[in-house]
Amino acid sequence: MSCPVTHTLHTGEKKESTIRQPGDSPPKGEYIKWDAQGVEVEQPNEKQTIKDVSDQFNRLQLYNFNEHLHCFRGTHLKTQSCVMGRLIVHDNLAPHLAQGMFKQPGTYDCIMRYSSLLPKLVGDQIALPRGIGLKIFGVHGEKLWGEDKGTQDWTFNNYPVLELRDPKTTYEIADSLERNWDNIPAFADEQSKRPDSELSTLPTKLPNQPMYAMPEYSQAAYRHGDYVAKYGVFPLAKEQRDAADVQIKETDPINIISQQLHEYHRINKVTYSFCAQMLQNLDEQPVDDIGIEWDPVKYPFEQIATLEFEPQDSLLPEFRTWWDDRITVNSWHGLKEHQPLGSTNRMRRVVYAESRKLRMRVNGHKDYIEPRSLNEVPAPVSAPFLPQSLRA
Repeated sequence: MSCPVTHTLHTGEKKESTIRQPGDSPPKGEYIKWDAQGVEVEQPNEKQTIKDVSDQFNRLQLYNFNEHLHCFRGTHLKTQSCVMGRLIVHDNLAPHLAQGMFKQPGTYDCIMRYSSLLPKLVGDQIALPRGIGLKIFGVHGEKLWGEDKGTQDWTFNNYPVLELRDPKTTYEIADSLERNWDNIPAFADEQSKRPDSELSTLPTKLPNQPMYAMPEYSQAAYRHGDYVAKYGVFPLAKEQRDAADVQIKETDPINIISQQLHEYHRINKVTYSFCAQMLQNLDEQPVDDIGIEWDPVKYPFEQIATLEFEPQDSLLPEFRTWWDDRITVNSWHGLKEHQPLGSTNRMRRVVYAESRKLRMRVNGHKDYIEPRSLNEVPAPVSAPFLPQSLRA
């Protein structure tokens, strides 16, 4: 089953010689193995550049602390809403899709956070990247970090490519933001003069729409069992998809995104398709440069699961502050069969860990919390969200 992707976004550098005609695509079923030669290629001076980027984001966190007397994440620091729900893995998946945690059909409890990406707090009227972080409970197996509390983390943004396409580019853009921390127009001007300006300015051109109507993309690639995939989360209900045409105005309240989510989640069951886009052609689907989109027409997203959220209060203070201060969502926290791939993911492994350490230390916490189930979420848990073992 194909996922309802409604656009094709081509950005970044593409050489004409690498573009094949649709009829030249690999036959269906030829999928590249995750450890095949050329899937991952370490960049020049990559480890040092990643360390430098980590230091940059720590400094940005302290800039925010100086302004707000609270230490936030390095990115996606603004919480828009938090919800509890379930992920339902479909049965009868094709062999290339039935991989990792999707090998068998089943239902998993989960929590999800809606957030805004910019490392600086701004009003919701400003169009910028928005994302979701998912923590799935009850997923057991060999884990990347050794510990196993049964969780699998996923992160997404609302556009399929990322201007932070590799560690070197991330360093350059973060350096510009740091130098222009109090002069965002100057930062924007510098991005418009970059050689890859079409990509570096893309976040300012994203539609500013209700978050429950947004498509969400992993942007980077992951091991998908034996193979490689990017993932997408797409609004499923017609009412959600129809809301994509609603645009936030400059005159709306500064917290309009949170208001919309709160109002919609309070009275509606919210559903999303969870989809995989398989790697078939390294020439057209690079793993180490996530500034180039994998064409969703030529290499379609295929639905492998459904996310469901029953009506609920998405702005419970205890849930939100617990997520802000005590837990983390990092795609390196999960199964080895879903190992993050590519240079940006290798960078995230370091940057996210150091960002978490600084946030905990500055806010006076010894360490983060890794919950095992919904029972450990500090929010009222109604019957639809109880673990299977406790349901009547």
